[in-house]
Amino acid sequence: MKGFLAKATRQHTKNHNSRLVFRIIYEDEAISRADIARKTGLTRTTVSTVVSELIEQGLIEETGTGQSSGGRLPVLLRVAHEAHGVLALSFEDMRIVGALVDMRGGIQQRVSLPLYGYRPEELPDYLSRLIDELRADATTHILGIGLSMPGIVDPLRGIVRRAVNFGLVDAPLRQVLQERYHLPVYLDNAAHLAALAEYMFGDGAASGNLAVISVGVGVGAGVVLNGTLFHGDGFGAGEIGHVVVADNGIRCNCGNVGCLETVASVPAILRAARRWFGDPSSQLRALAPSAAAVDLDVVRRALEAGDPGVTAVIEEVGHYLGIAIAHIVGLLNIERIVVTGAIAVLGPPLLEAIRASLARHALAPLAAMTNVELIPERSDAVLLGITAMVLDQELGLLHSSVRLS
Repeated sequence: MKGFLAKATRQHTKNHNSRLVFRIIYEDEAISRADIARKTGLTRTTVSTVVSELIEQGLIEETGTGQSSGGRLPVLLRVAHEAHGVLALSFEDMRIVGALVDMRGGIQQRVSLPLYGYRPEELPDYLSRLIDELRADATTHILGIGLSMPGIVDPLRGIVRRAVNFGLVDAPLRQVLQERYHLPVYLDNAAHLAALAEYMFGDGAASGNLAVISVGVGVGAGVVLNGTLFHGDGFGAGEIGHVVVADNGIRCNCGNVGCLETVASVPAILRAARRWFGDPSSQLRALAPSAAAVDLDVVRRALEAGDPGVTAVIEEVGHYLGIAIAHIVGLLNIERIVVTGAIAVLGPPLLEAIRASLARHALAPLAAMTNVELIPERSDAVLLGITAMVLDQELGLLHSSVRLS
């Protein structure tokens, strides 16, 4: 038993050192062995051994020489990012989008497949069609398959617990795809993956903590704590769209009354803005032929023109989002909170309303130290989040201490 434990400890240390060295090379892009030893605290012998193994695995490569501080020129190392890729699959409206993404988030290939008329039992075959198409021309080594799934997802077991719009209940997609392709398979929901995309491929967070609130047809959030995506005990962390913020509001699809989604999602904004269409002084009448034709772009233009009714609508949206963010700040004290999604086109007026509401609803010192940003949804954010998930699980790039497999 003692020999087994010693062997297990050596293997754990070896894996830890390998991931640590790889992460340093990934973050620095071009770095010498000596600089890796200095940054990690590992001996030069250990670093050289790990580097040799990573080169043999094709994960890193030597790329020229750096400046010398005396003696031989140091050989620089970089990640061989185009030699390895992730197969990322995401549900977008009524289609599945698939992409082959390299380790730096570069989209190497993209395919899509409409879902109209599909039956739930056919979903694995739909996914396989996209995977097969992506693999057919791929020249890179595939690290794994990642899925962004709608609904409630259990990423530990690789199961879609419930996705009402797609008729999925306890669907074991990881098991099905692993048996077909003999590759690692990971899945999560879009809001969580948007947070991973911002953390890894966006501006990140110096503290290792980040909350990303995505506002579109619905409202969801992803939370990264100490460099690790936080799922919650029941994998429902970030379901703020169904937190009640308006006691006298309308009934939500979930059954509650006054959920955040009923007052701050894009459908809620359009519903509230269309009520102002009948006002003779409204800018909306000059921008759309009818109330039904008022879309988010029309709302944006009316807001920029100073329409008082639309301005009041957006201030109310910011008020409710600020309340939700105040709860995040009070509970977790996260310094960087990003609001993104389709709603981001509403710009400074919305952001000012959110910040003002946060200041009113959170402890003043905590609100003051919180940086709330409103940014456009990054191109291919979910695909990048899927890639970040697989890279983290396979290579440890996000400092995660808990593996999903």
